[in-house]
Amino acid sequence: MMPWRVVVFLAPLCPICQDYTAFLNALNEAWSDQPVELVGLFPGEEVTEGDIAAFAERYHVTWAMALDVNGMADSLGAAWTPEVFVLDADGAVHYRGRVNDFYYALGKHRAKPKTHDLRDAVAALLDGRAPRDSTTQAIGCPIP
Repeated sequence: MMPWRVVVFLAPLCPICQDYTAFLNALNEAWSDQPVELVGLFPGEEVTEGDIAAFAERYHVTWAMALDVNGMADSLGAAWTPEVFVLDADGAVHYRGRVNDFYYALGKHRAKPKTHDLRDAVAALLDGRAPRDSTTQAIGCPIP
């Protein structure tokens, strides 16, 4: 089975990123026996390794996180944090957008999400199918 890489762009001070860590932690746990790797990348020159370590500790993140030193946000055209990309082994994008619809507008969220876009996209890919929606609109903080 092909390995999948889920890249999520994050910003330590973005409240929407902070809120989404619980959903991402749960997905990482659900994928623990699947060929799926979750990686958080922090674009922006102002973010430090210390910021990332503090973010990981505060939000109980156990999946890989790093500075976006290779400019992956730019090469993928990421515009928001959090914005996710599901990549195959060759780096082709199979899904791009939001984790789920918990946030439906800036500063506005539901009690619980109605759609689970990232979870459903990865499930389809693991099943050998294309995601129902390959692109959704991420809501978050703009990447500078």
